[in-house]
Amino acid sequence: MVRVLLGDEMTSFEVAVTGPWRLTGPAGDVASGANLSWTTVAICDGEMFFGDQPRPAGPLELQPEQPGTFWIRRDVGGQSRERSYRGVLRILPTSTPALRAINVLPMEAYLAGVLANELPKPWNAETYKAQAVAARTYALNERNQRTRYDFDVHDSTQSQVYGGAGTETAKSWSAVTATWGIVATCAGPGDKPTLLKTYYHSTCGGITVPAGSVFGGPTPPPLAGGVPCNYCRRSPKYQWSGVVLLKQDIGDALRRSGVTALVQLGPVQALEVAATTGPGGRAGQIRVVDTAGASVLVQAAYWRSLVGAARIPSTWFEVEDQPDRIVLTNGRGYGHGVGLCQWGAEYLAERGKTGEEILRYYYPGVQLTRAY
Repeated sequence: MVRVLLGDEMTSFEVAVTGPWRLTGPAGDVASGANLSWTTVAICDGEMFFGDQPRPAGPLELQPEQPGTFWIRRDVGGQSRERSYRGVLRILPTSTPALRAINVLPMEAYLAGVLANELPKPWNAETYKAQAVAARTYALNERNQRTRYDFDVHDSTQSQVYGGAGTETAKSWSAVTATWGIVATCAGPGDKPTLLKTYYHSTCGGITVPAGSVFGGPTPPPLAGGVPCNYCRRSPKYQWSGVVLLKQDIGDALRRSGVTALVQLGPVQALEVAATTGPGGRAGQIRVVDTAGASVLVQAAYWRSLVGAARIPSTWFEVEDQPDRIVLTNGRGYGHGVGLCQWGAEYLAERGKTGEEILRYYYPGVQLTRAY
């Protein structure tokens, strides 16, 4: 099983069930019915409300009788989004106070809802198989690292993009079924097989980079980077340029991080690539200089996440300094550049490579093992 946090913490959202359901709490059954029309779940003044039910204390669990029959409607970027899900829904109040909506479901069903959102629908079945193994291994790593949390993975690019039952496709299920339980491993301490953190991204831009240079920590051999890949040339982000960032916006974003050195930074005067990683010249560290001459070094991947990964395709770029703005030019790639390149994988699959061969190319020395 895997526990998926749906969105961020919320003060309210709506749920519905198109079939029999039961709602339970710490003291047992709270309510049940043949179906559930749209019902507001909210927290107000520290108390949780589920429609017109008496104020239930503690966490709740909504248990549909049939898979894929519960729906959530919530605000995403100012717009209402409705999606259906398998498994059950846990509703947890937090100390903020807010609510966490957590979808608990079998790992393989979760993966079917990931593949359909991580890869374009027309792509090759072998690309889907490679992605299935990478996504499964990544999710198991996340779960193992969050044993003390109340969820295992996010439903966004913070972990993997998961869209629920309504986004599943026959191709995503076929890839899940064909690779059921297979994970990527490498030699750990004492040569004991250990799960590989199977990072992947959209477009490497020409060559992959070491995991440690982006995420910190040790770099296992399959993630050492340096895998040549001009196979992703068809990606619209293979080359990019002209990303404009206002210096004031950069400073505001860095200060919102809460990191002391960044909070104390004055108005941004300049920005430069302080160190590169890998043979391609991706930024490894960014130096931010304020108008008083003080400077702070920031890991490039962290800087990108703070300023906006949706705006900045990758950390492979050159910096053009202008009076009130920074322009990123000669950019390459989309994503962090570690591990499997999805556009490259599709190119290889179209030319007859199997999912296993694709995995062995992007994770050199990887071992494929059946975990269950």
